Amino acid sequence: MLVKYLGTVNNEQKDNIPRSEFLENGLFRMTQPKFLNDKGSEAKFFPYFNEFSPADMAYAKRRFYKFNADPNPKIPSDEKLINFYLKPTGRRYTPENFRPLLAFTDYDSVEAYNEAQRQNLENTVQAFNDFILEALSCHLGIFSLSESADNELMWTHYTNEGKGIAVTFKEEHPFFKKLGLHNVSYKKEDRASITYYNGTIRINGEYSNDFQLEEDMDLSSLYKLISKEKIRYEELIKRLLYSKSEKWAYEQERRIICPLASCEKVSNEKVKPSFDLEIPENLLISFPSYPEVCLKKIPFDAFDSVIFGYSVSEKHKQDIIDKAQLNPNLQHLKFSQAKFDIFGDIKISDYNEQV
Repeated sequence: MLVKYLGTVNNEQKDNIPRSEFLENGLFRMTQPKFLNDKGSEAKFFPYFNEFSPADMAYAKRRFYKFNADPNPKIPSDEKLINFYLKPTGRRYTPENFRPLLAFTDYDSVEAYNEAQRQNLENTVQAFNDFILEALSCHLGIFSLSESADNELMWTHYTNEGKGIAVTFKEEHPFFKKLGLHNVSYKKEDRASITYYNGTIRINGEYSNDFQLEEDMDLSSLYKLISKEKIRYEELIKRLLYSKSEKWAYEQERRIICPLASCEKVSNEKVKPSFDLEIPENLLISFPSYPEVCLKKIPFDAFDSVIFGYSVSEKHKQDIIDKAQLNPNLQHLKFSQAKFDIFGDIKISDYNEQV
């Protein structure tokens, strides 16, 4: 099931009425990553300092399987995987290993040195994340859907506490096949990550053998590293745009990624990308201003049903039914009702059976 929860808008009488203009024009917003609700984990790398990320551990397991001839090998402990496949080899010249080196630095302890390195990593990853979010938003929109129509939290958060509606779509329709429909993962191992461990960097588990964290490391260094290591475009997009923090798992989200250039209707208001770091002029042309609101048409025959929220008035329900019936391409549309049962759970039932 593909479900889009929709909120309300104010009419001339200042009433909160369910959004229903899509019944006339078929248009839905493709939201740029920077405008999505999840500000904490959307399209972001997460830094790990002197520890290994779940992506690193997954990489170590892949290496173990690759070089093991046993068809059913016993996976070693995490400690052994780290020692064999993740920790840098040899003895590295850092203040932690060679305390006399502190005399040649501005730090009076190993702890102070490590804290400075940690801060450098976090600042750099933050700058890189800001860049990525702006860069992606110049070109891509996201259409977010849910797998569930009876999700109480979704009805509460996205339909103005049941005053809005939900639309269900036919998953097998060519529209969704063409654009590609993907599940969002809430697993830590599927998140994009950058790991610093004793002077080495891993990106999504992959080892970068010639990179050391410098005190003056900037975005360009990290960007060159990613380009040099040739991280696959598909994997990078998957980790950035099809993964979120586990706190959002209740959404049961599925999404499509849509080029903004393919949207049929856009607003006149333009958003100019804001980069905190200096971007070379030859790269700036790749990140143009973009419309704040971009709408893409979903074919009417991809619609399956409209579900009325538990707080929608009878008048507003009838207005929506009348609007749909005026559209010759929506004569197949079904209408359902969401409401709480005696146990406090949301149940979906055929609206016509209640009239």
